[in-house]
Amino acid sequence: MRKGILLVVLAILVVCSGTAFAAGRVTEQKEYYDDGKVEKLSKVNDMGGVLSERYYREDGTLEQYVKYDAEGHKVAEANYDERGKLRENADGWAAMRWKYINGKMVAEGYYGEDGKLMERKQYNKEDDLVAKQYYGDKDPLPSEEYQPSPTLAGETTSYYDSYGRPEMTTSVEYDDWFPGFWALDD
Repeated sequence: MRKGILLVVLAILVVCSGTAFAAGRVTEQKEYYDDGKVEKLSKVNDMGGVLSERYYREDGTLEQYVKYDAEGHKVAEANYDERGKLRENADGWAAMRWKYINGKMVAEGYYGEDGKLMERKQYNKEDDLVAKQYYGDKDPLPSEEYQPSPTLAGETTSYYDSYGRPEMTTSVEYDDWFPGFWALDD
């Protein structure tokens, strides 16, 4: 009787450990160029969720890397030149990171070719942009590229030097945003 129980317990342990091992398995999926070189490499968990994607140029060099969290939200993206160095894209950033709380994006950060944070945006639970922070500006005065006036009511825009010291802050109060806007008839 004891021998039978021991065998059943042992069998359960083997099955459970095999299931636990399979639950954490990551597989690679590849897409290819016509010449057989890898164009896209995706790492996927056993539930089919994409964990990361790597996009390659036809010469085999990494062009872009994208990472996702367990819920499928994009949490990081980076662009690379042919030498494997961070490269700014047409939007003026080389890498981005996103932060989520309870499935809602609460912050995003933009990074330059040097890997340093250039800009950070924060959002409230209604997805409204509530703060912008700029880092590393060599000119303490706001320039056109920084849009010195915030674009949304209740938004605060902050500027920091390359050492992370505050340079200036601008904000727009809700009462200052389009005076009389709410009184317009449709």
